[in-house]
Amino acid sequence: MRRVGGLVMLIPNGSQARLLSSVRERYANARRQARAHLLTRASVQSRALASDPVASDSEEGSIAPLIVGMLALLLLIGSVTVAITGAYLQTQHLQDVADAQANSITRTIRTPEEANGSAAWEYASAYLAEVQPGQDFHALRLENVSVDSDHSVHVYLSARIRPPLLSILVPDGIEVTAHGSSRLKTSQGPSTD
Repeated sequence: MRRVGGLVMLIPNGSQARLLSSVRERYANARRQARAHLLTRASVQSRALASDPVASDSEEGSIAPLIVGMLALLLLIGSVTVAITGAYLQTQHLQDVADAQANSITRTIRTPEEANGSAAWEYASAYLAEVQPGQDFHALRLENVSVDSDHSVHVYLSARIRPPLLSILVPDGIEVTAHGSSRLKTSQGPSTD
């Protein structure tokens, strides 16, 4: 072997070539042994997996029914939430109409002598005809209008509501009632309520 600059040149006597060929043979042998070892290990593991019932493919696909069940449960919860919220909002709307009607009656009545049941009933009927909240409710009825001794007007309304998604189960709707009250202002000046 001879060095010329940074290069090593082989001398034709073959000593360097024999050294390189023996290194190549050792490397090739080691590679074959490693490959054979890996193949043997893989075949042992595959046999162990095939005989193990827990690791077998018999449970494959069992997550699909779980996902379908969870989606059905979420859909049911969402439907019930929408139905309850719809019923609550419609009931609150009826309550608002009853409160507004009682307030309107107390503003219409001018004197305490005028505050009697029949006059209050007429004012309540006129209010319902003017406002026409029956478009929002089915079978809206004025159940009772009364004026008590402390000059408070009480209005009782009833209606049928049809909450979303429940109208399929209850086609006639659900009967709800509302009570509104307002006190008649009997003195002049600012209110003390």
